[in-house]
Amino acid sequence: MEAFLVSYKEGDIVAYLQGCYPEEGCGILLNKRGKLEWIPCNNDAEDPYNDFKINTTDYVKAQLMGDIYAIVHSHVDASPEPSEADIKSSDFLGIPYIIYSIPSYEKYTYTPVIADIPLTGRTYNFGENDCYSLVRDYYRKEFDITLPSIEFEDNWWDKGLNYFEDCVEPFGFKDVDTPQKGDMIIFKVYGNIPNHCGIYLEEDVMLHHAENRLSCRESLYPFWIRHLVRFIRYAKS
Repeated sequence: MEAFLVSYKEGDIVAYLQGCYPEEGCGILLNKRGKLEWIPCNNDAEDPYNDFKINTTDYVKAQLMGDIYAIVHSHVDASPEPSEADIKSSDFLGIPYIIYSIPSYEKYTYTPVIADIPLTGRTYNFGENDCYSLVRDYYRKEFDITLPSIEFEDNWWDKGLNYFEDCVEPFGFKDVDTPQKGDMIIFKVYGNIPNHCGIYLEEDVMLHHAENRLSCRESLYPFWIRHLVRFIRYAKS
């Protein structure tokens, strides 16, 4: 990290985390045009004294400003070594976790291990193996493109959150009328807000991961075509 230009001091991070004590504090190190910036975030965990969950709005706003370089949080009166949940989350997101022990100020940096899991046959697990994580892994494997991660809130479409619509253009996508292999497909399934996505393959066949099913290749007809909203193509240079 020392090789990067930074617009913050590590003391800023420590001071913020100390100010959150006895709750866990959290934030993001953002790579914005090649320069690291510290963005403190709200902790929305149900038990903030023993856990952290970066506020969804804070997370998405950060992604739209640059690339997330690392996620930072504190362990209260405990070792800075990552918990099993920290490791699992970091590996899933593909983003390093920097952990500070407060108030001792010890520091631990965990580098994620990105597993090469087959795209088909995955067991559904919301937030870990789901429709968007399959899309991200497809783009990483097929195009060497790392799409931003999104921490979806459960049943977001019932809460007025529109992740797919709000993130399409800022993440580098554009609408297309005629799909080609690798385009992302957005669906509205029994709702008014887009709530499912997949990858167009060819001849009206897609790759996707629906709830309570294994990830698979499946025809758009006859069911999915009725819920299709748009085809979008990654066009970011």
